[in-house]
Amino acid sequence: MKKDHSTEANILRVAEEEFLEKGFAGARTVRIAERAGVTHAMLHYYFRTKKQLFDRIITEKSSLLAQSILSIFSDASLPLKERMEKGIAAHFDFLTANPLLPRFLVTEIGQIDRSFAEHVYPQVVAALRHTQEEIDFDVRHLLMDILALNVLPFLTYPVIEKTGMTKKGRKAYLEAVKQENITTILKRLGL
Repeated sequence: MKKDHSTEANILRVAEEEFLEKGFAGARTVRIAERAGVTHAMLHYYFRTKKQLFDRIITEKSSLLAQSILSIFSDASLPLKERMEKGIAAHFDFLTANPLLPRFLVTEIGQIDRSFAEHVYPQVVAALRHTQEEIDFDVRHLLMDILALNVLPFLTYPVIEKTGMTKKGRKAYLEAVKQENITTILKRLGL
């Protein structure tokens, strides 16, 4: 039997929603199959195990993130300030488009295969290699600063929303936070 790519893509889309909403432990392949409009056996034909399906989603999300962000940070033809502005904005925009991803990654970090981290970390370090030559502190600390500033608003948004800080709406609030994060990192770099 030949695999249908549209069926596979639909299963992945539904599974991503299920994993992001319920986490690895709470996600059910029966529910994924039902929501995708396939039989449970068909789901297992495409993805042998729940873990394989989970790993595929993690791999694809990390690849999208890497392509959109690391390409900017590693572009040595851009001045440092422009690389930082564009890179931080691209990371924040990726999180805005995938708002459940930060909480999911934090809660599911134990389920993520170690080889994933071993694959992604060298890419990040390589992308920031040029930046290390331009700053006077460890580029890994810069990376942690960017991650902390960009991820925290998505982890804490439900609480922040209740405080009234988002009176102008989610979109306006997140845009203001993104700009503040860019300004903070540029100040940290003395730019």
